[in-house]
Amino acid sequence: MRPLLRALEVLSALETASVLVLLGNLATVHAQGVTSALGPVHGSLYLAVATTALLGRDLLPRTRVLALVPAVGGVLTLVNVRREARR
Repeated sequence: MRPLLRALEVLSALETASVLVLLGNLATVHAQGVTSALGPVHGSLYLAVATTALLGRDLLPRTRVLALVPAVGGVLTLVNVRREARR
C-alpha cells in the first residue's frame, strides 16, 4: 500500500475510534474529563485526515470530499482508501 494511503488509513481509524469514544461517553456517564481530554484529540485527528486528504497526491476526488464530512468522515475515508488501494 502506498504510504499516503497507509497514513490516511491509520489517521481515519484513529479519528473513528475517538468519535466513538466521545459518543459512548455522551450516551452513558458523560464524564467531563473524558470530553476535555479526547475532544481536542478528536479535533486534531479530524484536521489531520482532512489536510492529508486534501493535499495528498493521486487521490480520487471522492476521497478528498468525503474526508471533510464531520463525524463520519473517518469511516468514509477508510472505505475509500481501501478502494483506492485495490485500484
